[in-house]
Amino acid sequence: MKLTLFRKFLLALLLIAILPLVFSSATLFLNLKSTSSRLAERISETTDRQASENLESRAREIADDISLFLEDCENDLQLVASLPHTPEILTTFYNSKKEEIWQRSGTQAEPVDKHFRIPRYAELEIIDATGMQKLVIRNGRMLPAGERVNVANPANTRFKNETYFSETAKLKRGGVYVSHLKGFHVGKQDQLGSAKDSESAFGGREYEGVIRFATPLYRGKGEFTGIAVLSLDHRHLMEFSQHVQPGKVEKTVFPSYKSGNYAFIFDDEGWIITHPNFWDIRGVDADGREVPPYTEKSSQADIDSGRIPFNLDHAGFIHPNYPVAALSVRHGKSGYVDTTNVGGARKVMAYAPIVYKKGEYARHGIFGGVTIGFQTDLFHEPARTAAGIIHEQMRSHLAKSGLILSLTMLLALLAAWWISRSITRPLALLTEQTRAIAVGSGSSRVAIDSRDEIGELASDFNRMAEELESRNSRLMETLSALDRSREEVTGERNFMEGVVNSISSAILPFSPQGVLISVNTNTVKILGDRVLPGMHYREIFSDWPDIVARIEETVAGGAGFGRKPFSAGQKYYDIGIFPIGQKMEQGITVTIRDETEKEQMRQEMTRMDRLASLGRLSAGIAHEIRNPLTGITLLLDDLHDHPSFDSETKGLMSRALAEIERVEKLINSLLHYAAPPGSEFRLASLNALVNETLLFFRKVCEKNGVRLESTLQEMPEFCFDPEKIRQVLLNLLRNSLNASAEGGSITVATTVTAESALLTVSDNGQGIAADDLPLVFEPFFTASSGGTGLGLSISQRIIEEHNGRIEVTSEKGCGTTITITLPLKERV
Repeated sequence: MKLTLFRKFLLALLLIAILPLVFSSATLFLNLKSTSSRLAERISETTDRQASENLESRAREIADDISLFLEDCENDLQLVASLPHTPEILTTFYNSKKEEIWQRSGTQAEPVDKHFRIPRYAELEIIDATGMQKLVIRNGRMLPAGERVNVANPANTRFKNETYFSETAKLKRGGVYVSHLKGFHVGKQDQLGSAKDSESAFGGREYEGVIRFATPLYRGKGEFTGIAVLSLDHRHLMEFSQHVQPGKVEKTVFPSYKSGNYAFIFDDEGWIITHPNFWDIRGVDADGREVPPYTEKSSQADIDSGRIPFNLDHAGFIHPNYPVAALSVRHGKSGYVDTTNVGGARKVMAYAPIVYKKGEYARHGIFGGVTIGFQTDLFHEPARTAAGIIHEQMRSHLAKSGLILSLTMLLALLAAWWISRSITRPLALLTEQTRAIAVGSGSSRVAIDSRDEIGELASDFNRMAEELESRNSRLMETLSALDRSREEVTGERNFMEGVVNSISSAILPFSPQGVLISVNTNTVKILGDRVLPGMHYREIFSDWPDIVARIEETVAGGAGFGRKPFSAGQKYYDIGIFPIGQKMEQGITVTIRDETEKEQMRQEMTRMDRLASLGRLSAGIAHEIRNPLTGITLLLDDLHDHPSFDSETKGLMSRALAEIERVEKLINSLLHYAAPPGSEFRLASLNALVNETLLFFRKVCEKNGVRLESTLQEMPEFCFDPEKIRQVLLNLLRNSLNASAEGGSITVATTVTAESALLTVSDNGQGIAADDLPLVFEPFFTASSGGTGLGLSISQRIIEEHNGRIEVTSEKGCGTTITITLPLKERV
């Protein structure tokens, strides 16, 4: 039977009217028992999830507390390293670090809870560079010399195989080594004695272990003198997990292992390091060998004796989620899983990582993990009660729903038949004519005499058919024209993109709103790939506010178009602004051409011409002045020795001779500047040259009340002209001395990189004004009344002969620093 529109409409109305009631009632009727069971399961799952999330949150809190505790131990270690290593001071520190622990004692019949304070650290050691213990405080007692050993040999250590001395000795100053838990393994019978389980065991052997925190000790400029060690007492670590009662706020002195409601801590290697059963904790035997973990291959003898420390990575045979939890913690994640302990207790185990990255824990970035287990059966009773209540409510609802459903079905059937008939018959006719139009028969029209909405629909349908025929013809013509236009536009666009990308300037067209429209290849080369279409010009030129201001002035005034030079630091550009359209109605175009290389070449040529001219001029003037000065000097010498002149006249002649001598020195400087002698490069030590020069100059500084200091870094010998570098250093030192007031200081420093040696001269004198900084290397520029202005210019020429650089940084009133960079590569 064909499912016609009438039948569909009738069925749809029936379904809309009665389907919700039929579906809900039938579902409740057929699945009452299963629904009740599922609700109970969901309530149980929700309860379990909430409990698990609470356990996870509590595990994270404990993990965070342990992380802070470990960091505090680090701080204690650094404090010990910095303290004077005297017995009195270290004993005072050791006794100040006491914390409370809570343990049980007595007997099973008369148990006693004890709260008492013990030192945080079982041991404090100061060890010399050979590994010999210089000072040891163990369990509150200072060990005499006869009991101290050399721990460089692991066999001499407390647990027979420890390498903390050699590991710490490898570290740099300030480094910290942290070991894994070390302690002798406690067997099952050692803890239980005659008791059947750990909860009822009293007076058995306790686990005694430590975690070593160590740091190297250095003296002066890096001489290794030994190590300092703090050994954390394992009992303080047990305090974080031993007293946890899952599901309760109050704590317990000792948890119940049989119930599964307890917490334990494991390290980053998966070993358990705190647990109610001490035989589950990692440890070594009497010879210092690590006791192997409990596996499915462990012998029955080892199981019976409790020689089975627990490692989560090897515990998959007990429950597969133990290795899963260990792996998740190594990835820094917290969570919860279902597990079963060795005693058979089913529980939810929440876990959280203890974040810590020092010493042996750097590999995974964690100290380990905290786990809290809790049985889930206690949470299911509320779910069973809720299921009974739901079952009774559903039975009552079904009875009422059946009556309502029967009445609704009868009324809906009658209404649906009448409505469907009045709508579907005209629609069937419209459907028939629509198919005729779809196959291209445009002459078909709908003939319906109805004056209601169906009649209006038929009239509109006929007009639509006529319009479709007309538009179809026009559409085909338009599509043909569009295809031709698209091909033309694509060709023109590709041509223009090729032209724009071939231009050497960056071209940035902006819309009237200031938004970048496109970029060419050189835009990326000049401004970088951060510039993208859609960015505003204020964002693009945020580092060049002058360009932003020029664009805004040009756009606001409608004038100022064209190219102008622009500089940014050591870069030089030619910036052009041009309108798009006669009145910028389509925006503006900004062009940027990199003129840096051309400008630098121009400046260098100008400088070389000026220096060459100055050199020729200086040589000519010096030659012409020196001859008359020589005659004047000889004449004054002769007159000075004549007996007819009185002492005052002879004094004036002596002053004249001194001034002529000063002019002679100036002439010598000019000749040296105009025709400097060639450099003689040879392998030499820069530090030795500096020390010799400072030895000569220190007396001059002391005479003027200026402090002269030096900081020299070791560096290899390399090729340079020692005499000329000494001349440069003396020029810089004289300038610093002239700029320094009494009480000032001058600092000379050398440093070395892979390719260069750096010589730095700094002072805290009067500094150089910002306007004068560009002129300091110009010939005859000086701020000193007695200077020639040639010292820095000659120094610059010497450094350039060495293929080096000389740079000046200064601030008026704050001093000056001059840095010389010399290449280490030997000259050929």
